[in-house]
Amino acid sequence: MGDDKFLLTLEVDGRKYPLKINRSEEGAFRAAAKKINDKVNQYRIAYGQNSGMIAQDFIAMTAIQVLAKNFSFSDKNDTKPFEDKINSLLNELDTYLKKQP
Repeated sequence: MGDDKFLLTLEVDGRKYPLKINRSEEGAFRAAAKKINDKVNQYRIAYGQNSGMIAQDFIAMTAIQVLAKNFSFSDKNDTKPFEDKINSLLNELDTYLKKQP
């Protein structure tokens, strides 16, 4: 079991999308579809049916919001500055220890 592939059909905004995914990712995909549907419905309520916007507009707005949030998370998880500082301190420590008798 685990990472065997299977076909999962998800419904987003009334349309069905077949996706071939790893079985271990099923929960994440189902949760993502639910979140997308919830967010699309929030936009539909906020902007109203008579706003001239179509379903694709709400889905695009949802995608933009999710990706923007994802980018902000990836910036927060950037460990490179910490790794650089640790390496710098280790080099200093090595240099100091080499000078000791």
